[in-house]
Amino acid sequence: MTNPNKRKGDRAEAAARDWYRTHGHPGTERTRAGYTRDAGDLHLGPGAMAQVKDWSRPAWSEWLAQVAEQKAEARADVAWLVVKRRGIGDPGQWLAVMTVEQHNELLRAAGWGDAPESALEAS
Repeated sequence: MTNPNKRKGDRAEAAARDWYRTHGHPGTERTRAGYTRDAGDLHLGPGAMAQVKDWSRPAWSEWLAQVAEQKAEARADVAWLVVKRRGIGDPGQWLAVMTVEQHNELLRAAGWGDAPESALEAS
């Protein structure tokens, strides 16, 4: 019999995968559990990965450190946490968490904002 926390995590990962697939990322796949070299839970396509968490007590520092390691392992351009909210079944209403620095990189890549001041000073 499987560990209850593993089953809970598997359900959250599958729900997040299915949500992303129906909201513009049809190639989203779950990674296989148990690899020594952990590259995250979901890969939305080349360069994008997410780690899914379904815990009642957040461990933000630990989780963000894991995401940074997994991002490097996956050689991803962008990585984030998907955190299930208590009592909320719709993954579209869960949380997507990343550092402000990573969020700023996404904003700039989408055309919002200017180059960082350090880049402007160097030119």
